[in-house]
Order: sequence, then C-alpha cells, then structure tokens
Amino acid sequence: MIAKTLFAKPLQWIVFLSLIAAGYIGLGKFSIYFSTMPEGIAIAWLPNGLLLTLFLLRPIREWVRYALVIIPAEIVADIPDFTLFQAIQFALINLAETMFSAFLIRRFSPDGHNFHNLRYFLLFVIVALTLSPALSAVLGAFVYHTQIESQSNFLAFWRIWLFGDALGILLITPLLVSWYEMKKQLSWRFSSWEQVVMIPLTLILAYLLFSSEFTPNLLPMTPIIFILALLWMSYRRGLMESVTMSVLLSIIAIYFTVHKQGPFSVFNGVQNTLYLQEFIATLVITTLFFSVLLRQVNEKTILLEKLSKNLEDQVREKTNALQMANQKLFELATTDPLTHIYNRRFLEERAEQEVSRAIRHKSHLSLIMFDIDFFKTINDTYGHHAGDDALIALTQTVISRIRQDDIFARIGGEEFVILMPNTMLDEAVILATNLKEMISHLTITTEYSTISLTISIGISALSDKCDCYETLLDHADTLLYQAKEAGRNRIVWRDNSAKTHIKN
Repeated sequence: MIAKTLFAKPLQWIVFLSLIAAGYIGLGKFSIYFSTMPEGIAIAWLPNGLLLTLFLLRPIREWVRYALVIIPAEIVADIPDFTLFQAIQFALINLAETMFSAFLIRRFSPDGHNFHNLRYFLLFVIVALTLSPALSAVLGAFVYHTQIESQSNFLAFWRIWLFGDALGILLITPLLVSWYEMKKQLSWRFSSWEQVVMIPLTLILAYLLFSSEFTPNLLPMTPIIFILALLWMSYRRGLMESVTMSVLLSIIAIYFTVHKQGPFSVFNGVQNTLYLQEFIATLVITTLFFSVLLRQVNEKTILLEKLSKNLEDQVREKTNALQMANQKLFELATTDPLTHIYNRRFLEERAEQEVSRAIRHKSHLSLIMFDIDFFKTINDTYGHHAGDDALIALTQTVISRIRQDDIFARIGGEEFVILMPNTMLDEAVILATNLKEMISHLTITTEYSTISLTISIGISALSDKCDCYETLLDHADTLLYQAKEAGRNRIVWRDNSAKTHIKN
C-alpha cells in the first residue's frame, strides 16, 4: 500500500528521480576525481552502490524509470573523461550488473533488505561483491581494452573493474540500507564514552596514519587497529554506526593513498591500489560479518530468553494449577463437604501424630466428643435442610471458640470431635462448658419455626491408661453415652482417680 501511494504525483516523481540523478552524478565525479590513482586506476566506483540500493529497496516495477534516469546521469558523470558512446556502454553495464544482483538477492532472500540477516549478507557478498562484478568486469574490460587503452592486458582491466565495482557497492549499499532501516530510530547523539572518545580518536588516528610518511615497521600492524576499533564499535553500537565509521575510514585511506601518502603509497600504482582495495574490503566485510553474526547471536539469545521465560511461565502456571488441584484433592480427601471442617479420616491421621508428640514431649492432650441431642427428630420434623443448617451453625459457633491448633472434625452424622494439643483435662472441661452454653443459646430459623439445640459431651485425656487415639476416642464415646443416659445436655468426664463427673 505504501509503495502504491509513494510518489503518486508526477511532481514527486520528478523530484525523486532528480535526486537520484544528482546523487549518481555526484558519486561518479567523486569516484573519478577523488578515488582514482594518478595512473588512472579507479579504487572504487561508488555510483553502483547507489544503484544497487535503489533496486534492493524499491519495487521492481519502478526499475525502468531509474534506468532511464541513470543513462543520462552516467553520461554527465563520465564526460569529458570518456566519450558519449563509452559512457552509454558503461551505463548499460552498470545497470545490468546491479539489476542482476538485486534480482538474485531479492529472489533468494525473501525476508527483506536487512543486513542483520545472515542469509541476506551472504547473498550480498556472493552475488553483489563477487559474481555480478566479475561478469560485468568482462564487458567493462572489453570496452577499456578495445576502445580506451590497449597497452595493459585484458586481465588487468578485468581486475580493476571487478575490484572497483565491488568496493563501490561495499562502501555505499550497506551504509544506505542500514540508514534506511534505522531512519525511524535514527539518533546520532553522544550518549556514551565510545562515541565521545573512541569515534574522534579513531578518525584522528586514521588521519595521522594515512597522512604521514610511510614507516615500514608500522605496516604489518597499524591497519589492524581500525579493524579492531570497528569490531568494538559493532559490539557496542551496532551495524549502522560501525558501517558509517568504516566508510569514513575508507574515504580517509583513499584520499591520502591517491595523494601518495600513508602505508599504501610505497609501491607502484597497481600494487598500491591492490593493497588499499584489499584493506578496505577486509575492513568493511569484517565489520559487516561481525555485526551480522552478533545480531544473529543477540536475536537467538533474546529468543531463548523469551522461550525460557515462556517455559518458566508455563511451568509456573502448571505448578500453580497442580498445587491448586492437589489442594483441592487434599480438601476433598480431608474435609467434610457440608461443614468444611476436617473429616474422620484426617482426624485419625493427625490424632496419631499428636498422641506420639504428646507422649514424646510429655505434654497434655485432651479430646472432646459431642453430638446434637435429638438430631434425628430435627431431621424428621423440619427436614434435612433444617438439619444441615443446624450442623453448619453449630460448626461456625465451635470454630469461633476453639484455638487454631485445635483439630475440629465431624466423624458422623451429628457427631463431632475436638482434639486439643497441650490441653489439660480441666481446661478441656472449661471449653466444653462454654461450648455447651453457647450452643444452647443458638437458634436456627426455618420457614415455619425456630429450632434450638443442645449437645451432650464426653471428655477424655491422655494418661497411662489412655495412651493412644483409639483409647481416647473410646473413652470419650463411653462418657458421651453416659451423658445421654443422664438426660442429655450434659458434660461427662473422668479424672485421674477414675472418678466420673457429670455437669449439667
């Protein structure tokens, strides 16, 4: 949709194509007068980098328009150094080379124009820097050898054309594409010490190196400094800034080498050009390759972090769900579904533990057992719903009075047990008295009447004769039965002297 609406008006197209032509002519003149050795050997032909960028970024249906603009732009850039016929031939060769490169790169890298993509970068190196320049160099060398200068052999012209086109594309295309990709986030601000210190320092060092007289003992090591600096910049600042810096360093190296200064100026013209081209190619390709690999590693790391986080979230969700399920299962297995207090099974498990603990630590342990008087009559007279309401109301009343450490369980229809760790018999009697009093004042309102409740209670305590849960429960059950026999709404317990007490 954007491609259809962009430059929809003829005036916009005229302005855009004029800028392209001006840029092509400017880069052509720059290449001829700035990056050409005194012997006439071009170090880099920069306009092809602009052409390839256009064909990579713009729709294929627009390519014809660019071709129609580039031919006259090539003529303007080449004259008066070349004839009109020669300039037209150069334009057609450059167009064929860059179109062929762009077509293959776009065909086999459908993910888009992105030098952060390893596949895109490798296609760029293989096609745009090797295959296409090598093929176009055959035609370019033929033109040079047959129409311009025939003293050098065909192979020498082929090599000059190949390296010149490849370096021009290498210097311009990654720079323009990376800036295009970053145009919305573009921010060239001195925000770190690398920018404040390293960028000016690197440029100053390049100026001092390439503008100075050659010192032989510096040749093997000095250019490597810039490769290391760019690798550091790629690591710290990313592709756009490192590529920009590599282009600036290349321009400095080209300028002073053309003017016979610096480490690449001590040999003859062909050798100087060869060494400089190799240095620039190594500088830029190493920077690009490192940036691409670093981006791939970072993306994989981010992806792994996201996958790890997602996995952790899923594990956490599954764990929480499992814990909730286990908690639900535990509640179902240990809780009475009506009153939501413990059931008989849980009471038996905990009671064995509490008895063992009390015996081991020689502490007190008491058990209160009670049931609702005439509960069957309540169910028969008022219905089971009224009976359930009575059980729930009684449970809530007991819960409000007992301690958190006490274990309160429903062991039968209307039978309940309170197991009380660290509680003497006398303390259990006091609690039972309070509970009996509270429940006697409890009323349950039904649709037709109000129900009052009373309970009968039996209390037992841990002793030498009562040293396990089964005995505790049996004694309490026997005493509860005696409370029933004594008229209900009673508390019955037996002290250490085996004397039975009944309390109204």
